[in-house]
Amino acid sequence: MQVQEGKKLTMDDVAKELGVSKTTVSRAVSGKGRIGEQTRQRVLEYIAQHNYKPNVMAKGLANNRTYNIGMVLQADLLSSDLPFFPKALKGISEVAAKEEYDVIMTLVDTNDLSRLVRVIENHKVDGLILMRTLQDDKPAEMLKKSDIPFVTMGLSDDPGIYQVDNDHVDACRELTSILLLKGLKKIAVVSGDMNHVINRKRLEGFYQAHQDLGIPYDESLVFTDVDSEMFVARAVDRILMRNVNCMIGTDDLITSLILKKLEEEEIRIPEEMRLASFHDSQLLKSAKTSITAIKFNTEELGREACKVLLRQIRGEEVTRITKLSYEVAMRESTK
Repeated sequence: MQVQEGKKLTMDDVAKELGVSKTTVSRAVSGKGRIGEQTRQRVLEYIAQHNYKPNVMAKGLANNRTYNIGMVLQADLLSSDLPFFPKALKGISEVAAKEEYDVIMTLVDTNDLSRLVRVIENHKVDGLILMRTLQDDKPAEMLKKSDIPFVTMGLSDDPGIYQVDNDHVDACRELTSILLLKGLKKIAVVSGDMNHVINRKRLEGFYQAHQDLGIPYDESLVFTDVDSEMFVARAVDRILMRNVNCMIGTDDLITSLILKKLEEEEIRIPEEMRLASFHDSQLLKSAKTSITAIKFNTEELGREACKVLLRQIRGEEVTRITKLSYEVAMRESTK
């Protein structure tokens, strides 16, 4: 690399020229962290040759880094979203490993943040990824006050929070619009906990589709806070009494439970009832009839969230809100 006279060399320049990560450069400069001695010497020789002087603040941060990032996960979500979190973790870990970071997981309870407080106070991580956003988001509020870098994997109503998510509103609006245009005018929706922002966003898309097409929706056919197999079964029983021609589950677990109940009642799909899901996953793969669903790249979501967090940790400019794409997969269940 030809360094122009008078041009200030940056950490990006050093990393690019030597073919290493910025974390490696930071560790070589600070003298801390896991790095091979040969690599350390190569970096130090290069920056000495080109008179690279790291930003004082950046160097200070490097000296205090743990090279750990934390995943914050609500304990109750482990059982309800099993397909989602391993994929998200894989994406996070891929990016973290490239920057020589390790990932640790912290489980929290909505009303008990003591574990999260302990992680922060003991300086165990350089930043955190919140794996879900809540309407009453106590973990996010606490992290804002702590000044530790963090990003939410999910949208938040707080514009000051760094957030990464799929565009659930547009995705659910598109799928609902397709179903309405197919002539399915009486659609029932079964949703989980409405304290989870993701469920609110998905229902927002459902409502917007009706408004866009000027088709009224029946609020009595929208079932919310359905959080167990028993309540899903009860919702389906009530729906079947209402001459509905399509059901939508707001996530893959709820949709799989709807499917189970319909099979028990010997309701044929799609001949007697259409079925769709606002989230696709392996949970729906075992269905006899392929289920129409929205496909999100969960691994990419994890990767992008980790990238945003690491940029914050390095003090770089970061976009506050990042929305990723989706795919609507129309399958047999809504023919």
